[in-house]
Amino acid sequence: MTRRPCAIYAVGIICASLLIVGIGLVVAQVFRTFMLNRLKKEIVLVEGSRVFESWKSPPPPVYMEYFFFNFTNVDAFLEGAKPELKQVGPYTYREYRYKDNVSMLENDKKVSAYNYKSFVFLREKSVGDPAVDSIHTVNIPAWAVMNKVKGSFWKSSMVAIWMNSVGSGLFATRTVDELLWGYEDPLLARVSTSSPEVEKVFGLMYKKNGSHSGEFVYHTGKQNSLDYGRVETWKGERYKLTFWTSNQSNSINGSDGSAFHPMLNKNERIYIFTPDLCRSIHMEFEKDVEVKGIPAYRFTPPRSVFASKEENPANEGFCVSPKECLGTGLLKVSPCRKGAPVVASFPHFYLGDNKYVAAIDGMSPKREHHQTFLDLNPTTGVIVRANKRAQINILINRISGFPVVIDDASAARVQKLLLIVTLVSNFPLFIVGLGVLMLAVFIVLLIRARKQKSSTEGDTSYSPVSDKEKEENGTYICLTPKGEPQA
Repeated sequence: MTRRPCAIYAVGIICASLLIVGIGLVVAQVFRTFMLNRLKKEIVLVEGSRVFESWKSPPPPVYMEYFFFNFTNVDAFLEGAKPELKQVGPYTYREYRYKDNVSMLENDKKVSAYNYKSFVFLREKSVGDPAVDSIHTVNIPAWAVMNKVKGSFWKSSMVAIWMNSVGSGLFATRTVDELLWGYEDPLLARVSTSSPEVEKVFGLMYKKNGSHSGEFVYHTGKQNSLDYGRVETWKGERYKLTFWTSNQSNSINGSDGSAFHPMLNKNERIYIFTPDLCRSIHMEFEKDVEVKGIPAYRFTPPRSVFASKEENPANEGFCVSPKECLGTGLLKVSPCRKGAPVVASFPHFYLGDNKYVAAIDGMSPKREHHQTFLDLNPTTGVIVRANKRAQINILINRISGFPVVIDDASAARVQKLLLIVTLVSNFPLFIVGLGVLMLAVFIVLLIRARKQKSSTEGDTSYSPVSDKEKEENGTYICLTPKGEPQA
């Protein structure tokens, strides 16, 4: 009798526990679904939502740290030695971002905006004064101009003459301020006289302080939460760009890096379109992290993003031409940099081929210093920490017509060109001189002819011939000198 009631009580307790757990799970699932639906309604880019104001004016401070490489052995490099570079920096700027001219479209399904950026220098976070500190590096405007005219002997030779006349060499020393925010380059100023579309001023960040990168149109996420922040168009381009050689490479994918959809999972790729590269890149989950008590997924760009076409055939569309397919770790962005030989990479060629690191003294790629990553809260998609790291390189090689050390054949061609230029420039003077000389000769001949005529007229007389001579030879007049007896 005692065992039976105990068994009944045990069954009752188990049933009650199962009911409680089951009801709890149902309630939790319902609550979770309710919270997710509520979250989806709150995380939309429309007026009044919790994220709209922070999307327009992001509150977390953003710092841009600029590092430069000093070229320390230019003379030896020109003679064939390996380049030696020494990193200098950081020069730190507080970056202020905000979106302006915000307009809702298509019944709040899309929103258009211009992304503005401005920069303020922070001396306390920098190694020196950018207005004073100088960097000895490649002369980017000179290489850009030489690259533009390569293949044309006459244009190359003319540019070589201009470079010599304005004192523009292959390398230059400029302050950090000049390299970043711009300076009037003498070669570009000379080129602009015949090509007005060429800017006289060059700077890596020229016209990027207080400016925008063009109009963006975004999905608000109202229709589909997975489309939250996704770029619809950039500068009027819808889905497809025109910089690259394949549809896949020209596709506009993902957000602009300022917003990501909620409910992220570890198996998905997130895409970011960056105007600086004129292309989209993707990131993949790396690990779980925590930032100030907030759980986050870390996403990073894998090696395949900048891989060679041999390593990643999908990247063949980023080759400027079949002959300009660079190795893993490099992306030539000339198509969106007005043809300048600009190459993008991660700092110190991180994730790149070892040959690039080995080719330059001073490269030391390290994951903790050179990796780009985004830490995103998976529930909300909010960025809790981010680090964007990139390196700008200039592709330099021997360009026909612009030898690093001029050889005899090139010197002879330049001398010949200079002779032609001299002759053409002085041609009118040659014509005038020749005319004066011919006029002088003409006057001398004319004077001599008149003198001779006057002398002849004064020293001769007429005399009639005899009748016999008339009969034999006909009538003629004979001229004989005076004083001599006639026959």
